[in-house]
Amino acid sequence: MELDVRARARVRRALLLVAVLLLGSVAAAQEPARTTFAELRARGERGAGGTVDGRVYIEARRPDGPDEPLAGASVLIVPRSPERLGRLDAARQNARESMRGFREAAPTVRAALEDYELELWRAGYPDLAIRTATDAQGAFSASVPAGAWSVVVTHSVFQPVDRTPPGAPPRTANALDPLARYATAPYRHFLPSTRVTGFDAVTVWLREVEVEAGGRVALTLHDRGVWLSGVIEETTVPRRARFWSGSPR
Repeated sequence: MELDVRARARVRRALLLVAVLLLGSVAAAQEPARTTFAELRARGERGAGGTVDGRVYIEARRPDGPDEPLAGASVLIVPRSPERLGRLDAARQNARESMRGFREAAPTVRAALEDYELELWRAGYPDLAIRTATDAQGAFSASVPAGAWSVVVTHSVFQPVDRTPPGAPPRTANALDPLARYATAPYRHFLPSTRVTGFDAVTVWLREVEVEAGGRVALTLHDRGVWLSGVIEETTVPRRARFWSGSPR
């Protein structure tokens, strides 16, 4: 009987030890980012860093033709975050499954990156959200502390949308809604509806890099290695004309 009591006590101690270890691992898993942020800053302060540079361009259409550099592309370098990468990858997967997913992919990616950058600022690490842009040759370069980073390069071109056929007469209130000609009260038949006036054709490159102290990471980003192609729509609510069919009473 006494042996059974001792055995049960040993089992309880073993289970308690396992519970403590599990709780410790969970607590550690909840704070890796903040610890990594502090470590990255400390490395940067003591000069333990490297360089990330690259070139963004469209490949030549002919073997003997020149490449087309993409000037003014936005470059964001942030500490690698599995959670953020998961959100970005989910948006990319959704873009392949439906038209709605395609239309939402680029705005979702932009929002996720802006949220992460804001999180770094609020945590007191604005220096770890490193921004730059490509020059006239499509090249960029940035000094970063040694560690794991995500490099996101974005290039966008605005495309206006003109739905008016060439030579068409100006659109009037009646053209917007033929029922308006029969109105006997201020024109308010329908709620204004949104209209797409243009869109940004967005190209995104995403690379995960490991930077060593004193090292250099060189990236080559071109149109055949795009991570995501999407659109960010610009919409407007048209102003509906209000008019009276007769004199107000």
